[in-house]
Amino acid sequence: PAGTPALEPLVKGGTISMDKKRQPFFSMGEGTLRVPMAMHAQHRAALCEKLRGKVGDGAVIFLQGGDELPVYDTDTTFGFRQESNFQYLFGVKEPGCLAALRVRDAKALLFVLKLGEEYQKWCGPIKPPAWFHGAYAVDNVAYTEEAAQELRALGATELLVLRGDANRDSGLRLPEPDFEGKADFTVSAAGSQLLWDQINECRTIKTEEELKLLQYVNDVSSRAHLEVMRVACGRGGQREHLAEATFRYQSMLRGCFRVGYDCICPSGRRNAILHYGHAAEPNSEAVDEGAMRLHDMGAEYHGYTADVTCSFPVSGRFDSAQRVVYGAVWAATVAVEERLRPGVNYKDMHRLAQRVMLEKMKEAGLFVGEVDVMMAHGLMSYFMPHGLGHMLGLDVHDVGGYAPGAFKKDDPSIKENLRLGRDLKEGMVITVEPGFYFVEYLVEQLLADPACARFVDRDRLYELWAPVGGVRIEDDVVITADGCRVLTSLPREIEEIEAFMAGQDWPTSAALQRSYKAA
Repeated sequence: PAGTPALEPLVKGGTISMDKKRQPFFSMGEGTLRVPMAMHAQHRAALCEKLRGKVGDGAVIFLQGGDELPVYDTDTTFGFRQESNFQYLFGVKEPGCLAALRVRDAKALLFVLKLGEEYQKWCGPIKPPAWFHGAYAVDNVAYTEEAAQELRALGATELLVLRGDANRDSGLRLPEPDFEGKADFTVSAAGSQLLWDQINECRTIKTEEELKLLQYVNDVSSRAHLEVMRVACGRGGQREHLAEATFRYQSMLRGCFRVGYDCICPSGRRNAILHYGHAAEPNSEAVDEGAMRLHDMGAEYHGYTADVTCSFPVSGRFDSAQRVVYGAVWAATVAVEERLRPGVNYKDMHRLAQRVMLEKMKEAGLFVGEVDVMMAHGLMSYFMPHGLGHMLGLDVHDVGGYAPGAFKKDDPSIKENLRLGRDLKEGMVITVEPGFYFVEYLVEQLLADPACARFVDRDRLYELWAPVGGVRIEDDVVITADGCRVLTSLPREIEEIEAFMAGQDWPTSAALQRSYKAA
């Protein structure tokens, strides 16, 4: 009405802002990382470049973003997270979107929901298409109900959708996108499989901006882990979930409001439960004073996650048993990281980690016999029942762990669930996470098998079991031209951990990051 004073906009963009050149970027505010939306345009261009010449001139990629999911039959929703491929190509935070990408020129269209005016009462102002056009740096924006006519305007003769092999880790497939008028278009099966393979390969090699993101979530995660270690030091009797609460709080202070996976915060013998912290075992037990703790937690920012594990004694000092097992795991970590470089096959690194831990634990009196014979019998599968590591990025177990057409089951010589089994390339970000655990049912199986039980000194086994439970060390690592650089910045040597827990500072800085040039 006339005479009403002008009001500032109720919502000014939130996490999407414009720089001085009017280019959009994502940020959680002062002191957090700025992520240019141009990064996603670069991803789109690179994907289309890989597809050109292999699909028709009228090929259009059609994607469906994530939807908000109701909590069963209620009117509340589970926390929304964008579908990872949609995030990779568009960086859109809103649910219910569709997108089209013409292969021949990488022209990008975003389709958004047409919201009724009632939305404003509950959820705030409705953003017009022009806002999405500027915020996400796309060529055009329309409503989802207009998808068919916009595809015709693009000259679409065949649609490529993410309909290929199942996810290598979950075995699940994405649902095929659906929209009104879809029946008028041909979905190319061969082109869709090609799209699936190529977007996975694109996501496998991280760009400069993606590396900044992964460094940021590692910096935040490292700082949060340090705070957790300080809070836990000397405090037997506290509940395990206090570690999770501290980590989440410290991560949120730095703009990371999500974690990339359920926080794993066991202590003592529960360290051997690889994915502890799930709904049935929610980090709820009391911590014994002399126990080891194992914390596997990673902060997430703009969809990208860290995956970091620390193991340390609650007392702040390693006892003899804890020192032995931790030392073996750390030796395996260093042995692998010193050898990482382009061209190295990660299956060989998995076997190397197994061998190093067998050698170290033989020196410690747990194993007897020849290490080569132990390797041939698969002895380490009883003490490290998981793989050495995996790809990392928009998913904690990111895509691309095996080359297109290759699968874990192709190599029966590796019994463990090795999620990464290919030759490494420069720009890959992977985890290095050897571990040594005393898993009760696996130990029982081992001792019941005379062929493997002969390698184990039972007295030494029981000396180590209770004080340790399990140890894992997990770094996030980027493969460089001649080696690797560790993105995680934490005290790892026994002396470093004890000094930090005694009060010494540990700044998370590039100067303290380990890097290696492979021989």
